[in-house]
Amino acid sequence: MGAKEMVERIREEAREEGQQITADAKQQADAKLEAAHKELEQQKQQFLAAEERKGVEEKDRIVRAARQNARKLKWRAEEAMIERTLESALTRIPGVKGSGFKGASYAEILSGLITESVLSIAAGSSSAGIDLEVFLSEEDAAAAHITQAQLTELGIALSREHGRDLKLTLAAEKIKSVGGVVVRQTDGKIEVNNTFEQRMARFSTSLREEIVKALFERTSS
Repeated sequence: MGAKEMVERIREEAREEGQQITADAKQQADAKLEAAHKELEQQKQQFLAAEERKGVEEKDRIVRAARQNARKLKWRAEEAMIERTLESALTRIPGVKGSGFKGASYAEILSGLITESVLSIAAGSSSAGIDLEVFLSEEDAAAAHITQAQLTELGIALSREHGRDLKLTLAAEKIKSVGGVVVRQTDGKIEVNNTFEQRMARFSTSLREEIVKALFERTSS
């Protein structure tokens, strides 16, 4: 083989090798490009899925917030109606003082509250004799709905009925209340507040349940 042929053969082999290298490089580039496309598509799908989840989560958050706000508005409406109802009940007390309630005079109502208070105090005391003071509002004391003579008579009746010496005295001090009584041991150990305000506060849970039931059954019918 001459030098010319040898050079030509080397060139031919170089061309073939270059073509092979180019083909291999192209194949590798195509593979990398395909892998890049796949990765990009995967990232795209992940992004779309994440955005969809965000959308669902945002929708759920909005729904939860709306429901919570609706419950809050309903609660506020209930509270406002309940407060108005309770306030209205207190404004009717003057009418009760003048005309009574369900056949009972206001004096009889006060007497019942005093009796309830006395028995409650007696239940918490082991003493054979208990001295008690009965506190009225300025208005009730001035109207003489309950007098010392009535308290003395009530004390005697309760003492006989329960076998204990129960002495009731009308206190000179007056309480601030729309009505009702406060009964206290003279030693100050036990006191029962049976004013209308405190009774409504004590029974507020059951009162509210009854008011809500009455109000919202009426509005829904």
